[in-house]
Amino acid sequence: MTEALSLCAQEVRKNDHDQFLCGLFSPADKQEAFFAMQVFHMETARIRDVVNEAHMGLIRLQWWRDLVGDIYADKAPNVEHGMHKEIIQALKDKGVEQDLFERYFNARTFDMEDQAHDDLPALLRYLEATGGVAAQIKEGAIGLEISDAAKLIGAASSLCQMIKTMAFQARSGRCKIPRSLAQSHNLDLKSFFELKCDEGLKACTRELVGEIKKMIATARETKSSTNAVLLNTVAIEDYLARLEKVDFDPFNPNLGSGRLVKQLKLGFKAWRNKY
Repeated sequence: MTEALSLCAQEVRKNDHDQFLCGLFSPADKQEAFFAMQVFHMETARIRDVVNEAHMGLIRLQWWRDLVGDIYADKAPNVEHGMHKEIIQALKDKGVEQDLFERYFNARTFDMEDQAHDDLPALLRYLEATGGVAAQIKEGAIGLEISDAAKLIGAASSLCQMIKTMAFQARSGRCKIPRSLAQSHNLDLKSFFELKCDEGLKACTRELVGEIKKMIATARETKSSTNAVLLNTVAIEDYLARLEKVDFDPFNPNLGSGRLVKQLKLGFKAWRNKY
């Protein structure tokens, strides 16, 4: 099966199996565009994690901004990597407003500042402008009208990912929990960086989970039609359920992945045209 998949599809299947499964519910002729835009999101989201210096991250982010700019200016970007070529191919019909990319890139620059947001509202605005806009970009790339539901689900997914990567943050000497939220729950950063989950961290995580649930509920209230982008709620809610079972301990090694259960739920949701 691997040989029949594009490079972007292989990359998504390897590094984000949940998104790979969602992509299979895109229209057959738009699946490659879905996977290409998912790779675009993955590559730009992890820039700060793969560079030693923040200014090098800004250079990489500018490279992506220039790549997209060249596509919309009808220039031929000079790239050699196969996945980059697939991303160019997915965007060549310009089905996505360029302004969305500009908003996305502008928000991504915050990643290079190596600091947490001041408060929860600031974090939520950032998540909508990054993960939320990335989800809308995918909708446009697969030929759908962009929706507020996608922005909410994308933001919820990014917040979920933030919780999932707390152990990685701690090992890297970073904590993305908003400062005011950490203070309100007396989060002990020393314990956090030692990968010890105290009551303060559980309380912060519980509040973040509450925000994710609110975003999903609000998205469902829009009554948007089910599509491959919105089906990501299955993976998000599955993770939240497992997190709750371990008392909101993001460091717990018994969280598991629940891959088979998620596949069954995803198929059932798609069959019922629900998300």
